[in-house]
Amino acid sequence: MDVLKECIRIDKETYYGMNILDYLVGNIDCHPENWGFLVDNRTNEYVSLYPIMDFNQSFGSYDTIDGANCQPIYPEKKTQREAAIEAVKEIGLHQIQEIDEEIFENRREWKEMFFRRLEELKKYGS
Repeated sequence: MDVLKECIRIDKETYYGMNILDYLVGNIDCHPENWGFLVDNRTNEYVSLYPIMDFNQSFGSYDTIDGANCQPIYPEKKTQREAAIEAVKEIGLHQIQEIDEEIFENRREWKEMFFRRLEELKKYGS
């Protein structure tokens, strides 16, 4: 089974949405062991991908606009930026409200990079 293709077939929105979110917040811990499927116990069929899990390594790759290597797509090589742009082209950006800048508290460099990355993605869709 091609796990990546199966993830996209079962839950395209969550798969691509996670690539967008990982890029925006610089999550460096999005490896295959942090992905899984919810299963309908009655039918033993896949329902969706897990929602966010093990998300405690955010802002770890925040020194460049490209971010880290996008781990979920190995062995293919893409930066988080490239994977997020692909995701926006596939599903859109779906920003439902403005970001409250107060959440960054005194982390000026995080705030600046987050908004640089968000503006980068807005070039490719809304």
